[in-house]
Amino acid sequence: MISKLKLFFYIFLLFINGCTYSDINKKSIAEIITSSGASYAAYKFSDGDIFTTLIGSATGYLIGSYLGDYLEKNDYYYYKSTLINTLERNQIGLNGYWKNKKSGNEGVVIVKNYYKHPECRLIEHIYLVKGKPSSYFDTACRENSGSWKIIR
Repeated sequence: MISKLKLFFYIFLLFINGCTYSDINKKSIAEIITSSGASYAAYKFSDGDIFTTLIGSATGYLIGSYLGDYLEKNDYYYYKSTLINTLERNQIGLNGYWKNKKSGNEGVVIVKNYYKHPECRLIEHIYLVKGKPSSYFDTACRENSGSWKIIR
């Protein structure tokens, strides 16, 4: 009976914490779960030694961070990386290819032309999602900070 009460209490704390933390994503969930699990395991195996519990929690957090990075790599991650690399090479007609091995989706980013002034580019995106091809055009402009911003 006590273990069910503890479980209910932990779930209740998770929901209360969810109300105060608005940036929940796969990475933060993986970090929280692995950190909590590793600290609990370290606590149990070390007979309540606080130092071992802290080391277990930190180790779990690091593992969760790497796991979360892997989980966050969706199609947009690969597309955005390819887009930035293609724009940085700064050549008309240049293209970049991306593929997400987890989803099987893939695409090509093509720099078509300059737009208005040399710091803006007209870009064509061609992508296959579940075997269906699609394409659309965007414009990207370099900001004063040196980064690229997509404007539609």
